[in-house]
Amino acid sequence: MGRDNHPRQRQARQLERKNPKRPTYDRILVVTEGEKTEVKYFEEIRRFYGLSSAHIQVCHSPYGTSPQQVVGYARDRCLETSEWEQVFCVIDRDDHQSYVNALHASQALHQRHRNDLGEPIAFTAIPSNPCFELWLLLHFQANEGHIHRDDVVRLLRDHIRDYKKGRGGTFEATMPHLDRAYAHAARLRAREEGRGMTNPSTCVDEIVRTLCALREAV
Repeated sequence: MGRDNHPRQRQARQLERKNPKRPTYDRILVVTEGEKTEVKYFEEIRRFYGLSSAHIQVCHSPYGTSPQQVVGYARDRCLETSEWEQVFCVIDRDDHQSYVNALHASQALHQRHRNDLGEPIAFTAIPSNPCFELWLLLHFQANEGHIHRDDVVRLLRDHIRDYKKGRGGTFEATMPHLDRAYAHAARLRAREEGRGMTNPSTCVDEIVRTLCALREAV
């Protein structure tokens, strides 16, 4: 007990509280089109693996739900704070007119700006065609034919009966089949000519792999 109360011991504990150890992994910003579904899904991954909320921030675009607005908000957030190593823009094809422009804008922003450490910021679009729920569906079945977003949700409910937009617990419900989803998403991308241009296709597996891999750095 005497050693624990030594002034140097107390000082060390005080400094540790004032200067918590910074995680060794990248600071990542995830900006989504959806206000609830996507935000909850990625937040669930963050919490499941114990990733720092200061290093992994997930938010929807307050500018609006179009792909161009998502990319625009992510760009402005980067310029305002300069505190990220990686930025992901999660967008859907749906019927958005700005989808293709958003993909080009995101590509143009890649490593264009530097963060507060002077490092180039990796800027990546994470498109799904037709919608984010395709990624969830791929955990249970492969779909290679053109599909409408309403049909994606209908098929998903065959596997997650109470699924609806904004539902929580989606990562837990799908995680046991994650390797299957990775394989299905990669196969869909392998047959398309452009990133996120073919229906069906999704790149959500890329950000999920990134977040899941960080558990080893915690």
